[in-house]
Amino acid sequence: MNTLPVFVFSNQFHLRFPMTTSLLPTRRLRFRRSSVARRTVALATAFAAVAGLSFGIPTPSASAVPGSSQAVDGFLKATGQPGPHRVDGHYFTSPGVPAAQRAIAPKTLVGPSTPILVGDSVCTLAVAGTDKHGNKVGITAAHCGGPGAPVVSLDNSKAGRIGTVVRSGYADVSVIKFNRDVQLTRNYGRVAINRLGGYVPATGERICKTGISTGTSCGPMVAINGPMLVSHLCGSYGDSGAPVYSRGRLVGIVNGGMFNLPSCRTPLQGPLHAPTAGTAWQVIKADLDSNGGVGAGFRLP
Repeated sequence: MNTLPVFVFSNQFHLRFPMTTSLLPTRRLRFRRSSVARRTVALATAFAAVAGLSFGIPTPSASAVPGSSQAVDGFLKATGQPGPHRVDGHYFTSPGVPAAQRAIAPKTLVGPSTPILVGDSVCTLAVAGTDKHGNKVGITAAHCGGPGAPVVSLDNSKAGRIGTVVRSGYADVSVIKFNRDVQLTRNYGRVAINRLGGYVPATGERICKTGISTGTSCGPMVAINGPMLVSHLCGSYGDSGAPVYSRGRLVGIVNGGMFNLPSCRTPLQGPLHAPTAGTAWQVIKADLDSNGGVGAGFRLP
């Protein structure tokens, strides 16, 4: 079995998952040799060199664009999607604070796509629910923070710590145990998750994700192998742990990018960004249930 590198959206370490190359498309994507295509490639290359495209976990105080590149930052803001741009160095529309969260403040609401701070790492929550023990539970990527890491909602940071990572499981998945006063929902902002797994998208099928850095984007499924779903979704650091879904069904979570290629930072890149790899929900559920602890028997609120 050949292995292809899956680089998690982290500057801490890299993971490699087994993947048979036979499941990858045999035809290469071909771009038209037009002046537009050439300019797009040149722009993406220049952006990578100047703004430092890489996979990493942002912290609240981190700045992705150095002072010497303020002109580049201004240009990319002007040519990017409308704000808010909640993670530095990204020029897509980030999800705002949902009206439902504002309505219950100072209490905290969590659900699919809630932006969270795990320790000092900015990530995204895939889903929230309850387990067979009655715990309030959330799922995100393990490289965001290990067991014991405190969790804060970036949509209600004044509430402080709302939970703790209690377990990091198979294939880069972490389990969060929320405080009892945290409110759970299956509809967070514009993301609604009403079903869990039970379905694996076919190659070429359109799936979507919503993360704090690059917002909502959709793209085709590229390959499926073992625990991983590989798709051409726009993703970057901060999106780690985000829900991957299709027609209201959670099919997986975002873990990282393929081949150590540039992450998705600006709409000017077009399709010129790393494919996104994520863990399939069936794999996550099986791991939760086999462990028998927090998260076992997970169900939507």
